[in-house]
Amino acid sequence: MPPSYSRCINEGGVNAKLGLRRNKVLFCCAVLALTLASIKLAVPRQYLGISNNAADDDLIKAATFRFNVTYEPTVMKDITPLFDPSFAEYLKKGLSALIAREGNRHYFYKSDSVLLKHWPDADLPYWAAKRFPLNKYITPDKQTCFMHVGKAGGSTVGCLLGFSLHCDTNNQTVSSLLAATTAHISHRCVHDCSDEAAFNLFVIRDPLARALSAFNYGRDEFLKKKSKPWVTDKELIVDCNFWTLNDLAERGLIKDSHNTTEECRVRAKNALIGTGDNLVHWYYNYQYYYELVPPDAKIVVIRNEHIVDDWNSVETMLGGSADLTKEAIPVNNQYEKKPEEVYLSDTAKIVLCETLCNEIQVYKTILKRAQNMKKEHYIQSMQELMTSCPKEAMEESCPDAKPDDSQKVDDCF
Repeated sequence: MPPSYSRCINEGGVNAKLGLRRNKVLFCCAVLALTLASIKLAVPRQYLGISNNAADDDLIKAATFRFNVTYEPTVMKDITPLFDPSFAEYLKKGLSALIAREGNRHYFYKSDSVLLKHWPDADLPYWAAKRFPLNKYITPDKQTCFMHVGKAGGSTVGCLLGFSLHCDTNNQTVSSLLAATTAHISHRCVHDCSDEAAFNLFVIRDPLARALSAFNYGRDEFLKKKSKPWVTDKELIVDCNFWTLNDLAERGLIKDSHNTTEECRVRAKNALIGTGDNLVHWYYNYQYYYELVPPDAKIVVIRNEHIVDDWNSVETMLGGSADLTKEAIPVNNQYEKKPEEVYLSDTAKIVLCETLCNEIQVYKTILKRAQNMKKEHYIQSMQELMTSCPKEAMEESCPDAKPDDSQKVDDCF
């Protein structure tokens, strides 16, 4: 019989200090964690009283111990600062002077655009250009590229970096090494990044929360425009009568419910997994941006739920100071939401999480590859994921194969 959870924790702590039987204890505890989790997850969660937004304490404890025992970063992490202190201070002072000089004037600098080098006749959108010129000493191998995943908090971080992403009229750039060295951006079909970049910066968010935000944004944009480019959104929202994400989940993703047509079921699933060209920020998802990054690229992450801590961890990796505060973070591209727009039933959450399984695994991979994410940060995010999608947080694979994104990339580039 496996030991009690408390005994497992206590013996693990004592033996870790003494160096005695540690592997045996860890193995025993890992078995316990998996046993508890499998017992709870083998039965449909609604029958256990485990909702997707309120995983019970035992499951979270078991899962946390499993994450702690089995965590293995997918890359070697180099903690040596990229810039020496004197050069870091020079860059930061230079950016401070530029911010003070340019104030709220809207200049857009296309500093050595990778996109324009390959396609000189291409149009680089204003939001893909920086509000200040890049220092000439920041060569491509010292630059950071901003992988802007929609509806993950990227507009907020982008404004801090000096891009014009739904920023208000004020210049929201913060004087920092990260802002001074983040030269280019990748967003939707605009991939203005160099494979030589020192880092690729992802701003990420709990996948279920991002899916909800992206649906509401897409619906509202459709209602504003109602023009031809949005015809696929009309097919999903109007023709299939999916006006909320809860509608789409309960009537589009659950088989034989509410007399939804097979065509609308297919649209609902394909849209959510990013293979159907509906709702722009579902289409360009974590998998799409992750597969744009070279296999050996270094990734850094800012989690939407922990912007200050993660920004500061990246800043110190570059050689700067951890001095960003919560007060400095702008609030952009947000609006007051109606209760029905954010409501998700337990049934809806379960089926949404199941459909998002591959996207959730990519989210976890990005976290594991992030140079600035320590084990405790990963476990923290997994505990948070347990409150939204507990089964998928525990799993390492999914029933459905990962979608093929190659055509999506080919269509863009």
